[in-house]
Amino acid sequence: MSTHWQRARRPEQKEERSEAILNAAARLIDKDGLEGTGLNAIARAAGISKGAMYRYFESREAVLMQLLIVEHRDCMAALEKGFKPLAGSGDARAVAQAIADTIGDRPRYWLLLGALAGILEHNVTVETVTQFKRDLNAAIAPTHQALQAAIPRLSSETLFEYMAFLTMAAGGVWPHTRPSPVAREVLENPEFAHFKIDFKKTMQTHAQALLEGLMYRKP
Repeated sequence: MSTHWQRARRPEQKEERSEAILNAAARLIDKDGLEGTGLNAIARAAGISKGAMYRYFESREAVLMQLLIVEHRDCMAALEKGFKPLAGSGDARAVAQAIADTIGDRPRYWLLLGALAGILEHNVTVETVTQFKRDLNAAIAPTHQALQAAIPRLSSETLFEYMAFLTMAAGGVWPHTRPSPVAREVLENPEFAHFKIDFKKTMQTHAQALLEGLMYRKP
């Protein structure tokens, strides 16, 4: 990309620059993974100098955290849409199916989420992490309300913990569904077939089992 920008001064210009940086980071993540998405690479892909990058983001990790927020909002909106037709049903199987259908094809989201605690929340300020958590909460709220409408017998607190656990579990399961070329070759051996993991099927099973356990456990 050969674009060279002058310094953004108006709010809409700053927003445009930030969006271009996030789009560049997204392309690099998809192509080269986290290892290939350094600050220099993002700057080159966005057509901006590394020095100018610091006017918009304090570090590579701050860029990727903001990209995660973009992905998170999209995922939560899709989940909310999937939950709404289930209002009042109390149907754990249908909720689990909606979850699996929504989260199954979001490699960028799960890659970033899996790196959140160990990588992304480092080399950033307290203010950046605070705003990140606030943005997470804002995106979750409508989805949480739709889930509670679908499963009214469970408390708001229980359902929040349910979604938090599933999200963390999915972030942990995801890397194991994308083995290295060497590991993939080994897994073709019938002896190791049981090590193959289908992400969507696994998450659907866990989502349903956990929700049914919460719904029918004794006080």
